[in-house]
Amino acid sequence: MEVRQYSEDEHNVMSHRLAELFGIPEEERAILELHKFEGVRFYHLVGPENVARVREFETREDDIVISTYSKSGTHWIYEIVQLIRAKGHLEKIDRSQMLSSTIEVFYIPECTRPTYEIVNEKKSPRVITTHLPWQFLPKQVTEQKKGKVIYVMRNPKDVLASNCRFLLGSSGKGKDEELWKYLFNTFLTGDAPYGSWFDHVENAWVNRNQGNVFFTSYEQLQKDFKSVVKPLSQFLGHELDEDALDRVEEKSTVQAMKKTYDDIEKNIPGGTALVKAMGKSSFVVKGVIGSWKDYFTVAENELLDQVCKEKMANWDLDVVFE
Repeated sequence: MEVRQYSEDEHNVMSHRLAELFGIPEEERAILELHKFEGVRFYHLVGPENVARVREFETREDDIVISTYSKSGTHWIYEIVQLIRAKGHLEKIDRSQMLSSTIEVFYIPECTRPTYEIVNEKKSPRVITTHLPWQFLPKQVTEQKKGKVIYVMRNPKDVLASNCRFLLGSSGKGKDEELWKYLFNTFLTGDAPYGSWFDHVENAWVNRNQGNVFFTSYEQLQKDFKSVVKPLSQFLGHELDEDALDRVEEKSTVQAMKKTYDDIEKNIPGGTALVKAMGKSSFVVKGVIGSWKDYFTVAENELLDQVCKEKMANWDLDVVFE
């Protein structure tokens, strides 16, 4: 089995098919067309000017920037951070801060205003989320250490499987085999939105010791929650006692978050946009390790293993797949 490359025309044909499957009206599907900026592919929803402006974005000393590759637990870690700051008291979280917390996109549904403008207007302390690779994060936080970065890695097999479920629907790759092959191949070549998973993770990993960075993994959070969250609370300056840790853990389970997100959708104006992508696909689904086993054929898994072995040959980072 060989990895396939796609032409620009093929990329855009596939992006329109994904947009249709995702339920985006025909007149709005161009937002998922693709472009390249400094060698990295992005959706038009993430315009080149947006990426450039985010890199020059003025951060604040108390900013928290959550950096993840897509489908790596962004909403989970966002909820954990908010719960840490609230000492596990759900009712104390200001949900208005969730709106447009992702800094690099155009505000949905109008797609006319970049979200970095909205983030700039938010009151402190801000929790900012992004899928941008390390080299596009605000220089004030990566170079001047003005603010803190939390980076969450998730193993590449589950990232790909979760992206597939997110974009193609709950029935996954069986819904459209051709689109699945497209997602699979572009993930392996790094020609996917936000670029290569391997580059994304490695660039964050090599910068993990610069003092204002907390690097962890989705799998470590799943396997030993408190071993991550206790030092994370210290890193954020909100150290938790055991009772508060228990509350944070209880309120950030998948079932608890589904209930929280249901309440947000029902009770907060515009709440659907906060908990579902494009108002369609929920940000909280399974929250498990090893869901990739439902997606890959033997040949696909062997090919991904081969690519992982090549790309990660010099890493001193353990990646847990199940």
